[in-house]
Amino acid sequence: MGVLVDRARVIAAYLSERARYGLPEAAGPLGREVLFLLDGVGGLQVGPLMVRRALRNTDVSSLGTILFAWQYGVPGEIWTDLMWLRRNRMMGAKLARRLLAFRRTHPETRIHVVAFSGGAGVAVFACERLRGRRLMETLVLPCPALSPAYNLGPALQAVGRCYALVSHRDTCILGFGTVIFGTVDRRFSPAAGQLGFRMPTGISSEDTRAYERLREIRWSPELRRVGHHGGHTGWAGTAFLQRYLPEMLRGEVSLPLHKVQPA
Repeated sequence: MGVLVDRARVIAAYLSERARYGLPEAAGPLGREVLFLLDGVGGLQVGPLMVRRALRNTDVSSLGTILFAWQYGVPGEIWTDLMWLRRNRMMGAKLARRLLAFRRTHPETRIHVVAFSGGAGVAVFACERLRGRRLMETLVLPCPALSPAYNLGPALQAVGRCYALVSHRDTCILGFGTVIFGTVDRRFSPAAGQLGFRMPTGISSEDTRAYERLREIRWSPELRRVGHHGGHTGWAGTAFLQRYLPEMLRGEVSLPLHKVQPA
């Protein structure tokens, strides 16, 4: 029941946010810090608007946001976004170019990326293109719809730190859903957003070292106090984002952090 209540709250807050503020590509100041936002499949942009709603009520007044809409087709149609791997990699390349262009015009601005669910795949594909360039301070992957053993090493080389937000209770979308319909990287198994990531065997020493930049934040019952009962949309709840997203962007997370173990 709590998971359904979480979803209802997120939907209500999303509708209110969209009605009041719309869906601009950029919002807030972009001079000191900027947060690039990617939603999951379907293109409704629930996650990005919930981040904006949450940040509006925090003390992160210097942080601007930029929405990167990578989805294809009619909003609400999820299957193309989930299954079209070649296009998703192309959108990852487009995001990489967008980040490089932003860096050229804003050389002093700190860059962060938050990518929900299927958008986590596109963000990781972009980071792979930027391998070897320390372009981003923080990469946050709430409920990533990638396979657990996907090699994140190349992508992690482009970021200062990365947090993957994982919930074993996300059984419907990232459990049964990805077993039947596949993950963004086209593996038919529970996704990393449910099981957590596993460091694959046989990767280079450089990729292995890059995994030191990744920590998982796993759902626990204490998160119910900020309205997160473990479901897929719980990470997009206003109370959770207000409380913990600024901590992630500062690299000062008060929740337990877990290292990724070998597969």
